[in-house]
Amino acid sequence: MSEENLQTALLECKNLLVGYGKALPSMKFPFDFSLASGTVVALMGENGCGKSSLLKTFAGLLAPVAGEVSLEGKSLTEWAPRERAQEISLVRMSSAVPPRMSVSEFVRLGRSPYSGIFDSRTDEDKRIVENSMALLDVANFANRPIAELSDGERSRVFLAEAVAQQVKILLLDEPNAFLDIPRSHALFRLLKKIALERKMGVVVSTHSVEYAERYCDKIMVVNGGTVKVAAAPDARKAGLLDWTETFE
Repeated sequence: MSEENLQTALLECKNLLVGYGKALPSMKFPFDFSLASGTVVALMGENGCGKSSLLKTFAGLLAPVAGEVSLEGKSLTEWAPRERAQEISLVRMSSAVPPRMSVSEFVRLGRSPYSGIFDSRTDEDKRIVENSMALLDVANFANRPIAELSDGERSRVFLAEAVAQQVKILLLDEPNAFLDIPRSHALFRLLKKIALERKMGVVVSTHSVEYAERYCDKIMVVNGGTVKVAAAPDARKAGLLDWTETFE
């Protein structure tokens, strides 16, 4: 049996249209999409094309204009919010943070879908939080207020909180926007590693063609009213990256 056949479809979209009341002009044609376990998909397109709206739709935070999004074979609308939070995490680097909350307190929020914000944490919760902070290299400033961190440090803390959530689907909105080149490479290597080891599906919005082609399994492009997906090694030949070389 091939490796592809061993992968499990986690998120599936059928005849999807994304928007606010009506379809976005950048995605006016319905499209299908399937996110398999163990894979990383780069989401690309020009600024303002609707990548963030698409991620919100995948996360169940924005209702589709048409079509359906299914999580593990069941429509997202059938999942209770707390149950869905145990399956999907959307990480947005622009999210506001409580001014006095420490890094460790913030990362512990990742366990909220399992225990509730005001419930006591178990030893297992503590272990998961500590491992998540170590994985993202934020344990050395665990007691610092998150609001005082640099943009790059804060990005890693947001990712640590999502990893602590132990979801099956990780949706990342430009996670390397504030990271330097070495840490960006390290981030994409880490995404590939955790996708494979934890059988997760990852969709990462990025402007970097290099990272998309080098580290991701598939590339998804929003351009010219369509959403197209191809295997990363085939995306350039298929014309999905032509828009990156066009200036008018």
